[in-house]
Amino acid sequence: MLNNLDQNLQYRRSVMRVMLLLVMVGGATFSVINFYRGLWPLAILEMIFAFFAFFLWRKILYISNFQRWVSIFLLPFFTTMVYAMYVPNTSVSIFVWIIAIPMISYLMMGRVQGFWVSIFFIVSGVSVYHYRFIEGNSVIDIADSLNIILGACLMISLAHVYEVNREKNEERLLELASTDSLTGLANRMKLKENFALYAEYAKRHKSSLAVAIFDLDYFKKINDEHGHHVGDATLCYIANFIKDRVRKTDLLARFGGEEFVLLIVGSKDQDCYKQVDSLRQQLQDTPFIYDEVTLAMTVSAGIATYGNDGLSLDDLLLKADRRLYLAKDNGRNCVVDGSKESEIKNHN
Repeated sequence: MLNNLDQNLQYRRSVMRVMLLLVMVGGATFSVINFYRGLWPLAILEMIFAFFAFFLWRKILYISNFQRWVSIFLLPFFTTMVYAMYVPNTSVSIFVWIIAIPMISYLMMGRVQGFWVSIFFIVSGVSVYHYRFIEGNSVIDIADSLNIILGACLMISLAHVYEVNREKNEERLLELASTDSLTGLANRMKLKENFALYAEYAKRHKSSLAVAIFDLDYFKKINDEHGHHVGDATLCYIANFIKDRVRKTDLLARFGGEEFVLLIVGSKDQDCYKQVDSLRQQLQDTPFIYDEVTLAMTVSAGIATYGNDGLSLDDLLLKADRRLYLAKDNGRNCVVDGSKESEIKNHN
């Protein structure tokens, strides 16, 4: 699934391509008209933008540094709009394009940059409009001025509200897509995204990173004897129990069924083992009581470390999973890391 940035970028590329097509056709058309009217500087600028739009239209779907190219195109384009209104003998109808600046800015540049770009060019456009077309202090001139100013404010407000709500909805959908529906923990998608960030941090700062897999012992027995609703409540209890006892810098995710994965950042191998084993011991000493039913629970866990056991999440999960099942084969309710694995194999 595409992450937030990928979705937003794809959306903006598509919108930009449609706009470039309109600029390409409109720029060429108005350039010919203004050449005929003798407005040579404006006609040349419009033809330049028509060719520039054609160049970007062919590449915009896959071009790198997309936001930089958006700024390179839009800022001079908006400046040309204001200049076109300033040029003598141009039509008052050009202000229609000025009014479109907020929507274009918010769609292509986002909420923050779009707001400031809109404010700057709307103020510039309204100022030029008053310089060119508002000649006196008559009631009609005042009414025209108010219409222009209020219309510009309305467009900025609508564009701002739209973009704010779009961002919120996008964030809400992404959160739903990356959250386990039963426990509220991160799911596999969020686990993969966070591991990539943690691994990059560990590599850059030469820090440690560990992956621990927890598995609830005899979970099938709980489902069979007490029902799946008790099983679900048990999983939620374990999720909250572990989450409340780990650092905010670590990430707990539900991996599937009765398995949970914990990403541990910045702790030495021995400290990781102590942390996971402490969680195991605390859970063993804290029975879960549900609807007057007391459930004594234990977990088994396997730990793999970034670097020693692999560099990818799949490699670390595979190694941690093997150690998890080694823990289960050795009586359950225990934790196995690299050191314990060697001890068990040597003992056997």
